[in-house]
Amino acid sequence: MDKLKPTVITLDVDKPGVQVHDLSNSFNARVGDNQVPLVIKYIERGIVERMTAEQLTPFMAGYVGQPDEDEKVTAETGIAVSYHGSSSNIIGGGKVKMDLPGAMFPQEGMFYGFFGLENDKGKRVTTNTVRFIVENDNPDMYVDTEPFRSELQKLLDLAQALIDKTKGDLKDEIQSIRDKATNLFQQLNGDYTTIQTTVTSLTTQLAELAKKIDDKGLLTKADLESYLATFKEGLEEIEANIQKELGDFQDADPLVAYFDDDVNEVGGVIPSYYRNKLNQMSSIPKDNFNVGFITDAHLQLDNYAPNSIAHYAYIAAASRRARLDAIIAGGDNTNGWWEKNQKMVETQQATSTLFNRTAAGTDVFFQMGNHDTGINQNGHNTPDTCLSESEIKAMYHTADLMYGEVRDGDSLYGYKDYPDKKVRLIWLNSFDLPYELNDDGTFKYDFLRQPSYRNQQLTWLAEKALMIPDNTWQVMVFAHAPLPDTFGVIPTEFNSDVLIGILNAFQDGKAYALKDTTREMPIDINVDFSTQGASVLIGLFTGHVHEDGQMVYSSINCVETACSLCYSGDSNRERYTETEDCWDIFSVDTANRKIHAYRFGYGEDRDFSY
Repeated sequence: MDKLKPTVITLDVDKPGVQVHDLSNSFNARVGDNQVPLVIKYIERGIVERMTAEQLTPFMAGYVGQPDEDEKVTAETGIAVSYHGSSSNIIGGGKVKMDLPGAMFPQEGMFYGFFGLENDKGKRVTTNTVRFIVENDNPDMYVDTEPFRSELQKLLDLAQALIDKTKGDLKDEIQSIRDKATNLFQQLNGDYTTIQTTVTSLTTQLAELAKKIDDKGLLTKADLESYLATFKEGLEEIEANIQKELGDFQDADPLVAYFDDDVNEVGGVIPSYYRNKLNQMSSIPKDNFNVGFITDAHLQLDNYAPNSIAHYAYIAAASRRARLDAIIAGGDNTNGWWEKNQKMVETQQATSTLFNRTAAGTDVFFQMGNHDTGINQNGHNTPDTCLSESEIKAMYHTADLMYGEVRDGDSLYGYKDYPDKKVRLIWLNSFDLPYELNDDGTFKYDFLRQPSYRNQQLTWLAEKALMIPDNTWQVMVFAHAPLPDTFGVIPTEFNSDVLIGILNAFQDGKAYALKDTTREMPIDINVDFSTQGASVLIGLFTGHVHEDGQMVYSSINCVETACSLCYSGDSNRERYTETEDCWDIFSVDTANRKIHAYRFGYGEDRDFSY
């Protein structure tokens, strides 16, 4: 077919009203045409910045069929059609380009639905109702630019209005209905096309109930019982539809635990001994600064690391029970043993599980360990057998700043502020080495055995990350490798003394300077914290040595967490038991300078002061 010229539609949400757009210049599509281009320009305060900051992408959803008496097409009268774009569809300046499916444009009948923007979690914003209809051979699109309130929100708003005007048993009954409806709608994650008819019906019922309450004397006990019964039936229907959307396989007996636990989990059903532990985490104090720390899972697609992919799913499940501010994957997230393609798959599995299964509102940051690239593992020591820095960064999404973090460009280190807790969370790259090659094409530096901090990262740490809003804030630092002379057998780390010097200067509110061009990794640091004053370092939290530990070293509270990996060489760990997995949730009471480490799996809870 001839390439279609895209029409540009401007939606001025700040000036509501119905707009009609003649699309005859662009929608001369024939049956079977696909990817019909349409450009929408949104005019709304702050929308350009939100598109970037919230990573908004365009979507379309609705039904095609014959309109009903209300000039709408619903699930009962039409066929569902949808489109979800990507970041590549954002043109800039508030414009998005959608390549719409041809099924949206019928030869006869109507498309009724909505256009809008959604974030990567599926939450929808700036949504406008849309009708596309061909009349007298002229294709027109009617766009309602009233700020969008979904039928779901109207239902909840009506319920809240009734709660506000009633009391006693009736108030409690309506509150119970609203709470259940809210819980069910959250499971849909913004996509309610499968239950739209039921929701509309329930909204009508609520409106009638509200009118009878306003018209004193018209609401009888029989009326009330009838309305409440209708509501309960409607919510049961919605719940059934939600479960159906989860998949017909849910009825299989081995999978009952998925739904009893409200978790459809990567890696299989969560064992009962872990479900019990996860459920206990709902009691973790929400006012504390809470960070999940899973390190050294060494994911490998064979029996070396049994169920390691599920270990990421378990800590993600914890975020849906406890209020976690962040999860740090502390490095050696994969083992890096097999061929490059398998290294790639293993890393993608680890990152996609944790990024996608973690609760909204919990940030996820991946650190690189000494195994993640695979350099010097299993005889692999060339670019064609190992993961490159750019490949690791792409899978860790370092350039995307998905959680509003601050990095040094697209660095593997960064920080994130949590103003409500007055805590800055910092994560470092403790295997910060050049990816230089020898003459024979092998890597010059030993990423497997040589921890390192280079000047650029340490300068960023000193001049950016440790310059906090004021010294009532506290700082929590994570790295993969601990400091030398703390835990286990760690060789000399390049520039670990500089890291210690910078952290001590931050703690004391003093200056620190060192220039040494003779080092393997040359250093030139000059920082002064005297204006900021003495500040609080919660601690340096690490993995790498696969054992628990805690000590104060050079005035730094050093905390070590054992490995998530369950492997045959450790007699204390056994697969398919509670000792298989191991990770911590650090719950920091900043007022009293105390940390309680909630242990999942092998080991025990721990308590520290700082």
